[in-house]
Amino acid sequence: MKEMKDYGSLKKTQAVNAYQNADLEESRRVHDQMPAEEHMTGGGFIKSAVYGGLDGIITTFATVTTVAGAKLSSTVILILGIAHLFADAFSMALGDYMSTVAEQQLVQRERQREEWEFENYAEGEIKEMVGLYEARGIARKDAEIVIRTLAKYKDAFVDIMMVEELGMNPHDDEDAVLGGLVTFVSFVLFGSVPLLSYLIALIP
Repeated sequence: MKEMKDYGSLKKTQAVNAYQNADLEESRRVHDQMPAEEHMTGGGFIKSAVYGGLDGIITTFATVTTVAGAKLSSTVILILGIAHLFADAFSMALGDYMSTVAEQQLVQRERQREEWEFENYAEGEIKEMVGLYEARGIARKDAEIVIRTLAKYKDAFVDIMMVEELGMNPHDDEDAVLGGLVTFVSFVLFGSVPLLSYLIALIP
C-alpha cells in the first residue's frame, strides 16, 4: 500500500514537471501508467493557511502598534500581544471549523433533495440537465444522449447535477478539524512575527 502511494506521488510529480516543461511525450507516458494520476482536491488546506497567516500578521501588528503608542514597556506589550495572538487564533480556527461543517451539511441536505427529486420525477431532472448542457453550447440531441445515459446511474447523475446546477461538490470530504488546526497554527506562526522585536528586546 505504501509502495502504491509513493508511486502515485512520483507519478504526480512527473506529470507536473511534464506540464511545466510543455513536454507532451512525457505527459502521455505518465498518463499511460497506472495507477491513476493523483490530483490535489480543493487546494488542500492552502486557503486555511493563507487566510490564517495573513490575518494573524495583520491583526497582531495592529494590536502591537496600538499598545506601543501608549508608551508601555516591552514586557507588557509582549504579554498583551501574545494573549491577543492566541485568542484570535482560537477564534479563527473555530470559525474555520464551523464554516466547513456548516457548508458540508448544506451540501448533504441539497444532495438529499436532488436525490429525492430524481427518484420522484426523473424526467424533470433530465430536462433540467439537458437545458444546462444546451446552455453550454452542446446540441440538444447530443445533450439528450449524454444525460439519458447518465440517468441510468442515479448516484452519478445526482453528483453531476449537484456540480452543474448548484455548483456544489457532493464529495467534499475536507477534514474540518484539520482545517481549523491549520488555521490556528498559521495564525500563531505568522502572527508571532510582529512580536519578535519585543521578544529580542527582553534578551539581556
